[in-house]
Amino acid sequence: MLARQWRRLARPHLAALTASVLAAGCALGPSLPDGAQTLNDIAFLEQDGIRLTGDLYLPVAEGRRPAVLLIHGGGWRNGDPGQMAHLGRRLAAAGFVAYSTSYRFAPEYRHPTQLADVRDAMTWLAEHDRVDPDRVAVWGYSAGAHLALLLGFGAEADADAETGSAPRRPVAVVAGGSPSDFERFDPNGRLLVNLMGAARDEDPEGWRRASPIHWADAQSPPIYLYHGRQDRVVDVGHSRELEARLDGLGASVHYDEVAWGHFWVFLGNRSVEQRATNFLKQTFNDNGARR
Repeated sequence: MLARQWRRLARPHLAALTASVLAAGCALGPSLPDGAQTLNDIAFLEQDGIRLTGDLYLPVAEGRRPAVLLIHGGGWRNGDPGQMAHLGRRLAAAGFVAYSTSYRFAPEYRHPTQLADVRDAMTWLAEHDRVDPDRVAVWGYSAGAHLALLLGFGAEADADAETGSAPRRPVAVVAGGSPSDFERFDPNGRLLVNLMGAARDEDPEGWRRASPIHWADAQSPPIYLYHGRQDRVVDVGHSRELEARLDGLGASVHYDEVAWGHFWVFLGNRSVEQRATNFLKQTFNDNGARR
């Protein structure tokens, strides 16, 4: 009882601290090298009164480069592309194009609207004149990781009406602190009810289809999962179970379990981000060699 009361009292203070660090652009990350660029508020979708934008990070290296779509967290209900600024700078410094995308929020927009938005962002990024379309990965944290995994697994992807082919999957996925199985959450929790539009017992199939673990298959791209051992927001079992499922399918998966909890892994664990960046370098190199 006391622990629950403490969490309720501490939550607004933690939220304020988190917001202040995010507002500073996560300055703990690397700075951009001379010649690299950050272009803010670049639209990837403008139609029917909707304008969705993101922040574009361009490396010094010219020509078509491998790219990473960054997807921020915020419980599917808030957040902004600037939360991923430290990762955008890190990736641009490593020679990648990075694009930190926005998406529409619950409860006004329900799942799978958010997935459709980030899929459109990935398509836009692949068509950018600085990007090698065959080497586009995604990296998300928390709710953003959930969306990144759904992209990687090809979830809810309708085939092209003319060609019959499914939308392109990313060549790699990095997912931190990911909600991978909605059945592990409170079936009446407001966050997921707002996202799904119904409690779990009212729409069990919808909750199942929104869970990345149920879309995992042997054709999944290489995946790098990382999760805080002390995570009390999205328990570490989400990533442990997903890693076991992917391993059983024979898919390529690397699981990196680290210290700290949900917010602190994102705000301060630069070492796991460097390892994930190295994973992307290797995957991009392998993918380029096969072409």
